[in-house]
Amino acid sequence: MKNLETEFKWNAQTPYAFLKMLAAIKTIPGKKTLSSAKRLRITDVYADHADHRFERDKIAFRIRHYQDTWEATFKTRTELVNGKAVRREETQPLIKVKNLRQAFSSLSKQKTWKKLSLINLQPLFTIKNKRVLRQLTLPKLQAELSFDSCQIAVGEKRVFFKEIELEFKGGCQKSFDELAGYLSKKSGLKKSVCSKVKTAVSLLKK
Repeated sequence: MKNLETEFKWNAQTPYAFLKMLAAIKTIPGKKTLSSAKRLRITDVYADHADHRFERDKIAFRIRHYQDTWEATFKTRTELVNGKAVRREETQPLIKVKNLRQAFSSLSKQKTWKKLSLINLQPLFTIKNKRVLRQLTLPKLQAELSFDSCQIAVGEKRVFFKEIELEFKGGCQKSFDELAGYLSKKSGLKKSVCSKVKTAVSLLKK
């Protein structure tokens, strides 16, 4: 379905978690291709209105900056079920934006997006992410692996968070689910029960 994101998440807080996942990928039977690593420094600022309407509607709204790119994204927030999340995701580029102040100003001038009000948004928390991306291609599916090393900042609070994501990019959904189960078993890593965003939201409420 268009604009539907499906991904599995693993907790990577344990030692050598990234290496364990890469080792597990090498054991996948049959033909496979794993791309070289692409490294990104990503800053995500999550925002809402003063009345917390996005929170009430279970929407996560972020402004992302990486390299020379600025973009806005909203996702329907869902609970992780056995490490799997399926949610609607919409992204739009923020043209001619050079900094965070301009990003908020551009959204406010736009006023609405997909029936969401963009006027007077306020920053909630920031996630700074050192991400390593790898593309995985198998005969029946394409997927993207993200190895994330993050700092979550909520006011003066700082939390370091490591996570691995496997995102479905095309092909057979059943094969994708089976792959996630295989990688869990071979890597020995536990599925995530609390995402980066949920961790930040919990800190925000303390």
